[in-house]
Amino acid sequence: MDVVALVPAVVGIALSPLVIASVVFLLGHRGGYVSAAACATGWVLSVAVALVVAVLLGERLPAPSDGGTDVRAVVEVVAGVLLLGLAVWQWTVRRLPGGRPRSAGWSDLMASIGPARAFAVGVAWFATNPKAVVLSLTAGLVVGDSDPSVAAMVGTGTAYVVFAGSTAVLPIAVTAALGHRAEPILAVTRRFIAQRGSVALVVVLVVLGLVQFVTGVVALI
Repeated sequence: MDVVALVPAVVGIALSPLVIASVVFLLGHRGGYVSAAACATGWVLSVAVALVVAVLLGERLPAPSDGGTDVRAVVEVVAGVLLLGLAVWQWTVRRLPGGRPRSAGWSDLMASIGPARAFAVGVAWFATNPKAVVLSLTAGLVVGDSDPSVAAMVGTGTAYVVFAGSTAVLPIAVTAALGHRAEPILAVTRRFIAQRGSVALVVVLVVLGLVQFVTGVVALI
């Protein structure tokens, strides 16, 4: 199995500002620890389910050695184009005149969200995130197309989910370990997300889009 090919998907899903912001802002409210954990759980479970579905799809695709088109390479090219398109859309559409992301206002609503709704928010952020869906598909094709053993598939899938979902869990772990001392760290994180989160997402989308596109083109050639 080409484990290196999974790195773009892991990094791209891990660097998802909306779910990270949701967890961080939930941690800033009274009783938000449980809600933040529920949100992170919804996100991580969605990452796992999407990978399983994509792997099942990848196992049913014809192998390149059968004489047909390398479907995985085509998907990588298409994924690269989609990610670059999302970068353009994020930069030109989802930004206010001052450069702030249009989604900045939702942070004020976090105070009223309980654990059940927070879990649903975690799932919704994944289901409505084109970047996460596209990258999950490419990761699933990498695993499914390689036809690994059950042990290798479980081990690789577990590592993938752990690393891809780590950024949603990390703020909770830091808060649990440091208690009130974590508040300055969370405050800095909130300010960065509010001021630079949109720009950071565009950079991630461009880099991942180029990697996926070039990888797919090279495979086709």
